[in-house]
Amino acid sequence: MKRKALMAAAVLCSVGAWAQKSVTEEKFAPFYTTDQAPRMENVIPAPPSLTDARFFDDWTQYQWGKSVRGTERGRQAIADADLCAKYFLERFGAVMGRDMTPDTYPELFRLISRLHLTEQQAGASAKKYFHRVRPYQQFQEPTSVPQYESKTDFTSYPSGHTHVSWLVGLTLTAIDPAHTEQIMKVAYELGQSRVIVGFHYQSDVDMGRV
Repeated sequence: MKRKALMAAAVLCSVGAWAQKSVTEEKFAPFYTTDQAPRMENVIPAPPSLTDARFFDDWTQYQWGKSVRGTERGRQAIADADLCAKYFLERFGAVMGRDMTPDTYPELFRLISRLHLTEQQAGASAKKYFHRVRPYQQFQEPTSVPQYESKTDFTSYPSGHTHVSWLVGLTLTAIDPAHTEQIMKVAYELGQSRVIVGFHYQSDVDMGRV
């Protein structure tokens, strides 16, 4: 009898621990691997060279980005640099009129987590192929997020942050079409934040929306 009681208590404890486990502790997999992903270098054009007339737009947008770093928009850009599924829920939830957290929207958290991982597979080959130097590397100037700077990370084109932000935005519009404009405005702003902090050129961001 005592043994049965102990077993029952153990089962209840294990069930309670399982129930309390947060979705943020789960492990997720992308929808496809890098080898299975489309090769975006066969889809998008090469980035502008330094002597290309299109690079002037990249340069002017880079200057604009620096000019707003000390503003509220600049502070928002810093916050936008640390993208994750939890942050997406918070950022988009604010304009959808919903208090979205991993615990209140676990299935959406799972979906966005997998979308984020999938984007990393999708953009990997293009980033490696184009091997573009980032703005802060090109101009030898600091960014707003120095903790992410690298001397050897030549993966500016296309912008992965923009790509996943656009992907998540489009997904959320299908779920909540009534807030399409607000959702896509946030998706757009997340991309522009990369220009502001100095991690991407405008052309990187533009191609990230493809």
